[in-house]
Amino acid sequence: MITRSLVIIANTKLRNNPVHGTDQFAESTYAVTVGYFLWDIINIYQNIDINDWQFMMHGITSFGVYILSFSPLLQYYGACFMMFEISTLFLNVHLTLEELKLQDFILYYINGMALVSSFFFARIVYGTALSINVWKELANSALPINPFAAWFVRIANIALLSLSYYWFSVIVMTAKKNALDADLIRAMSEIGNHDATKAE
Repeated sequence: MITRSLVIIANTKLRNNPVHGTDQFAESTYAVTVGYFLWDIINIYQNIDINDWQFMMHGITSFGVYILSFSPLLQYYGACFMMFEISTLFLNVHLTLEELKLQDFILYYINGMALVSSFFFARIVYGTALSINVWKELANSALPINPFAAWFVRIANIALLSLSYYWFSVIVMTAKKNALDADLIRAMSEIGNHDATKAE
């Protein structure tokens, strides 16, 4: 979907009319996106005992925004926000390495740095800038926009951006904790080696 989103972002027609512009390729891409988020909502609900409210909120708001893109509304920005998923690539690798118990490999740490960096730049820096642009576009649109659609997008944007900030804080705290745990393990190992040397 990232590749398809890049094609949409490069579409001059949509770039010149980011609020009301429409394109068949973009609509086919968002049809798949809507289907994914519908599946995501159902899956989260079926496993609500192990999922948190934040994932349900993410699924519902994303589903609603991409449904509204068919009105048409903000089809250009729909692809821009899909760039958030760049960080998901590294998250999937991170989870796979943890399942395989490969936390001690250099790849785990390199991927971890890539995950933190991509999340920060894609979702926090780029995402905040995009959000500001969307709010400006909605306020300054030459053509009328359905009030419900406009406010749903605004509320969804606040919710999703807040989630990104919250998740980034969790990532940073987890990375800090893992680093402290690694230092503690290293210190305990050195103490153990020192005690063993003294015993000899």
